[in-house]
Amino acid sequence: MVERVGVAIVGGGFMGGVHADVLAADPRAELRWVVDRDERVAADLAARTSARVSTSLDDALLDDAVRLVVVATPAATHQPIAAQAISAGRHVLVEKPLVLSPGHARELAAEARSHGVTLAHGGNFGYAPKFVRAHELAADRDALGTVHSVRVVFRTSGPDADWFRSKATAGGGALTDLGWHAVELCRWMLGKPAIRSITACTRQLSATGDVEDQGIVLIEFADGAIGQCDVSWVCPGGEQLTVEVIGTEGLVRADFWQGMGVEAYTNTKFGAVWEPNQGWLRPEWEWIRNSGYVHQDRQVLDAILAGRPMTHTPDDAIAVVEALDAAYRSAEDGRKVELND
Repeated sequence: MVERVGVAIVGGGFMGGVHADVLAADPRAELRWVVDRDERVAADLAARTSARVSTSLDDALLDDAVRLVVVATPAATHQPIAAQAISAGRHVLVEKPLVLSPGHARELAAEARSHGVTLAHGGNFGYAPKFVRAHELAADRDALGTVHSVRVVFRTSGPDADWFRSKATAGGGALTDLGWHAVELCRWMLGKPAIRSITACTRQLSATGDVEDQGIVLIEFADGAIGQCDVSWVCPGGEQLTVEVIGTEGLVRADFWQGMGVEAYTNTKFGAVWEPNQGWLRPEWEWIRNSGYVHQDRQVLDAILAGRPMTHTPDDAIAVVEALDAAYRSAEDGRKVELND
């Protein structure tokens, strides 16, 4: 008989729905609760499963069968929700960003270790099959020689919910939203070296909200390599996500959206295609799987049921939080910020 992990999803919006779909398809998981401050939102998601509904995490934590809490709420709420779940002895998967401050990241990691539970953070592109393959190739130093540069470009036409544009609820803008992935991919592609310094600049172009729409982050790694993160919410024409690793003898380049194997053209519009949906298109297919969510959530269950180590650990999350914190300080002060002094 398959051992099952009871799951409570906190946050019934888009990302809560992604994790609900992924976990519902895994026979080792049982969706038991959907928690959202808006009961109608929770009910809409729960209707796709057999889960119960509540506006309070307390109700889900009274259910002894709940072993995993998935936190898919606005970023500013991640720390208290994750801390409550960990204190109750539950494993936790927190959507990115894990938290907004290095101190809170270290506290959560310490609490998870103390309670003997898994603390996983959302970083789906680190599990995406295309980028996993690129990472394997980038690790071949005989082929690449001395790796000296890595660049991640992540651009979209903007977030899909208003709360992303409020510092009070999101903590930051494009750097917090897209920069999390970019910094994590840079570190991972290089083998996770320590970060020596951060230099960044940001810009707000939108009249909506109080956070940045664009950010450039320059990372100096302890091994001498240079990382570049180029993120933007102001990119008409569809999402762009590319990774490039360059060495003295070779390079590895991966474009997430190119080479998906499907092409289409229309003079009008495809109704079932995300923007852009007119002209020549390369429509996504199995995007949840290709984006790494299936592999990420499966690895969380492996960690809970079999004690297998996660590819991306709480220490990695701490490193990303520290890097983004330094990037915001650099952009505000107009100076290089040293880390790991």
